[in-house]
Amino acid sequence: MTAEEIVERLDDRFRLLSMPQPRTSARYHHTLRGIVDWSYDLCTEGERLLWNRLSVFSGGFDLEAAEVVCAGEGVAREDVLDLLAGLVDKSIDAVNSSGDRARCSLLETIRQYGQQRLQEEAGTARLRVRHSEFYRLTAVRAGQTWCGPREVDWLTRLRTELPNLRTALDHCASRDDLAVAGVEIAVNLARTRCWFFSSTLGEGRHWLERLLAAEPGARDAPAGAASGPPALIAGALAMKAWIALCQGDNPAAGTFLAECRAVARELPDGPSAASVTYIEGAHAMLVGGDPASSSLLAEARERFRSSGQAGDAHMATMLWAMAEAFFGTRTSASAARDVYVAEAEATGAEWARTWAQWCTGLVEVRHGEAERALAPLRQALARQQAIGDSWGPVWGLETLAWAVAATGDCTRAAWLLGAAHRMRQETGVALIGLRPFHEAHLTAERRVRASLDAAQYTAAWSRGASAEDALRQAYAEGALRGEPTRIRTGGSPTPTA
Repeated sequence: MTAEEIVERLDDRFRLLSMPQPRTSARYHHTLRGIVDWSYDLCTEGERLLWNRLSVFSGGFDLEAAEVVCAGEGVAREDVLDLLAGLVDKSIDAVNSSGDRARCSLLETIRQYGQQRLQEEAGTARLRVRHSEFYRLTAVRAGQTWCGPREVDWLTRLRTELPNLRTALDHCASRDDLAVAGVEIAVNLARTRCWFFSSTLGEGRHWLERLLAAEPGARDAPAGAASGPPALIAGALAMKAWIALCQGDNPAAGTFLAECRAVARELPDGPSAASVTYIEGAHAMLVGGDPASSSLLAEARERFRSSGQAGDAHMATMLWAMAEAFFGTRTSASAARDVYVAEAEATGAEWARTWAQWCTGLVEVRHGEAERALAPLRQALARQQAIGDSWGPVWGLETLAWAVAATGDCTRAAWLLGAAHRMRQETGVALIGLRPFHEAHLTAERRVRASLDAAQYTAAWSRGASAEDALRQAYAEGALRGEPTRIRTGGSPTPTA
């Protein structure tokens, strides 16, 4: 068989990886399934049941997940730990205890064997529902507490659990009776900014679109209690519009905003109305470049606060401070920044603090002295790198380029513009759809091009755009430490906004 033919058959690896039976009898069949059968037979009955049920997890699991999802029908919850230890002792399961939470995993072959056994005992559907419910509750907990001292812990945990969350979302999308649960998972992941932190905006939008399409009854449900489907659908539409806005996909964002308005009109004033106001303000700022966005975002902030949605209120505060930085006066921008910084410090949320530092730098770039913007922007980038953030640096490098250009260090600024371009491409963001950012970018680019000749600009920009890990390379080039510029030539991407 060719390599391609083998790849096509790997899903049926137990049949593929086998050898003809020898003429003389052997103790074991020379097949992959025969070898795993042997290991399975050496397990206790409880261990075999747990093995089968653990196969519903994707990408690993922790003890809490195993206890909640796998207990019952012959496996007591208090026995899961001992049974799991037995599987580890037999090398069926692997455990990594290096982090805050011990994480277990099955090799893919072992997991697929368990799936086959689970199907034989007709337990797959039941376990899939339990698995989806556990990760729904996980997403809800994260959505309720995300803007707080454990913010980075939650974001890191959600990124680790993305394989399981994807499995749960896919299962919910395939069943009409679970579609609402799937929407709830997707909304809360968007609320925590999980997709942003992991730099997977397109995936977040995909799940919201797929699950909203799979749940037609949610739009037709009575617009009664705010906890019912209409409120959930309004929140999902708001999150979908927000992601499209951040991608710079203005046509889609406008369509989603209109859908959000239509659903929210049928609901009482509350979180859904606040979400619509928030999206209205974000749309006015990012698409229209409208100074009136500031008052809309301030209104959304107050509505979220009165509804007890601290995390969403903080996001509105951030955008309000951003709008003031772009469209306000030095006095109004500084005042909004001070409110935002104070809120971020009060929450104890590490990611929020990095954005407050970024906003401090933005206000200096727009209304103060460019030299004073460098330190907070570099500090924000360093802290974002330390916590594994993939979204903040997209904007940190871009804004740092504006500040560096304003100081006259145009070779370094061109490098940073190229590096920011590379990160936007990897994230799927079209800068041209984000009007205030695009206009600030063009201003910096014109300043840099006026200082460098075409060859110098292209060489520096191309070097930045070719950096596979822009943040690490920025440190190597001294761009984040304020060292003398060491831009090397090479690479030939086309410099463009």
